[in-house]
Amino acid sequence: MQEKLTIARPYAAAAYAYAGEHGEVDRWSGMLAVLATAVADPALAAFIGHPRVSNEQIVDVLSDLLGDRLHAAGRNFLEALAAAERLEIAPQIAELFERSRADAAGVVNVEVCAAYALNDAERQKIETAIRGRVGRECRVEASVDPALIGGAVIRIGDSVIDLSMRGRLAALEQQIG
Repeated sequence: MQEKLTIARPYAAAAYAYAGEHGEVDRWSGMLAVLATAVADPALAAFIGHPRVSNEQIVDVLSDLLGDRLHAAGRNFLEALAAAERLEIAPQIAELFERSRADAAGVVNVEVCAAYALNDAERQKIETAIRGRVGRECRVEASVDPALIGGAVIRIGDSVIDLSMRGRLAALEQQIG
């Protein structure tokens, strides 16, 4: 996953810079979100990766899927991704684009994956702590992963804070082993 983010970073930066210069951040955001969803579909991924399918055919199919969300610059972006064989990183490009968008708005996106669903008080406590740490507004997205056993894993941009029991047990295993 981290490797894909690294590869996606210059594409996302270029897309965001272009969108910002042309006042089309919302439009690009929508286009990239649909593109990310489309390339994540297993059937379309097989089509994209098929050796007998040309880049032009791939771009044409994606253009049809994107419909009116796609504009000339967006099509050029699709063509560049197809030529570089990088369409599979569209979800990471969309994620990094949204991070840039949130950064520009002065908001930090925080992902909290907890062993159990967070209640409002816990969510507020996390928001307050992170706001104090980063000095910016926070947007918390919570998910549940029972495999964590207890605690939570918090992602702020590229930083990860592992406060889970699974993480602590793994660290203990490293120390013992």
